[in-house]
Amino acid sequence: MQRTRQRLRQRLYENSLSLAMFVLFAITLLGQSFAGLAVHNQDQEEHGEPSIGYVAYLVSPHFVEAVFENWESEFLQMAAYVVLTVMLRQKGSPESKPVHHPHSETSRE
Repeated sequence: MQRTRQRLRQRLYENSLSLAMFVLFAITLLGQSFAGLAVHNQDQEEHGEPSIGYVAYLVSPHFVEAVFENWESEFLQMAAYVVLTVMLRQKGSPESKPVHHPHSETSRE
């Protein structure tokens, strides 16, 4: 049991950069979907149209357009990636610090 837990911790550590970026992506996409649904339904109400549910909104043109407009801000995403690579690690990535070296060794020039 201890060995399995240790291997899981090692896997999480080795892939911390990918995991952090995925979690941030999922959180922002989820937040965008709820905020977009509220805006869309408010607009529908102002025009005398019925509101729609969450699942219907996820496949609506309004949501798809909003997502692609946000993805145009790739410079912000790249900046986050650069900042996160300073502290987090990704096994096998040439952009990452070496996985098996502590921060104290990799922070020096």
